[in-house]
Amino acid sequence: MDARSNGGRVQQYAANMAEIFFQGAVRLADIQTTAARVLLQTQGRSATMFGAPDWTQAINRQGEQFSQLMSAGAEQALKIIRQTNDTVSQVQEQFGRLLELQVAEVSEEMRSGVKEVSRRTEEGLEQLRQTTRRATSEGYRALGKTNGGRHQGRAARRG
Repeated sequence: MDARSNGGRVQQYAANMAEIFFQGAVRLADIQTTAARVLLQTQGRSATMFGAPDWTQAINRQGEQFSQLMSAGAEQALKIIRQTNDTVSQVQEQFGRLLELQVAEVSEEMRSGVKEVSRRTEEGLEQLRQTTRRATSEGYRALGKTNGGRHQGRAARRG
């Protein structure tokens, strides 16, 4: 479980870093759009000095709308990133639990299989012992009959 908690910390760290980079990129884009808007306003004011119409108000409105759109989009993207990260974490956690359960189940099946093999081996060995005893006793009986017959035959020849 320690490896899983380390993995969770690493994943959280990566998610935090991604969020920081994303926020930085959004701020950088916002700074660039603000700089572009200021530059256009400056050029618009310079153009009004030479009799051109003043279009700086249009730039300000559209720039503000663009900034709001960027901010709203960035917040929505961050929200989606966070939800995705949470979902992935939950899936990984559930997968880990499922894996633990399956490993425990397989371990139990293996344990019972080993017990069954052991029990059957003991039964086979016991049957082998009994068969060996019967064969040995039958061998001794057969040997005794053969030896007994020889002894009787020798005794009859001597007598």
